[in-house]
Amino acid sequence: MRSSFTVFAALVAASLVATPLVISASNALATPDHSEVVAMPEAVTPIEVGAVPAPAQAEPCIRKVRVVYAGYAGDTCRR
Repeated sequence: MRSSFTVFAALVAASLVATPLVISASNALATPDHSEVVAMPEAVTPIEVGAVPAPAQAEPCIRKVRVVYAGYAGDTCRR
């Protein structure tokens, strides 16, 4: 019991010592916050906007049929 507690205490102490070392090393290897911004010209392509006709009105359903076996299709028209 005593040896397992000693091993646990040694692991806790080692982790407390190693944590600041690992954090400082990762901060040293990290990329800097400032970066040089390179301005490059962007090609801008103009887009033509035109009127779109309204979709044709669907013909009314004669008889509505609920499709259950084909997924979540909802109500469909049967002609």
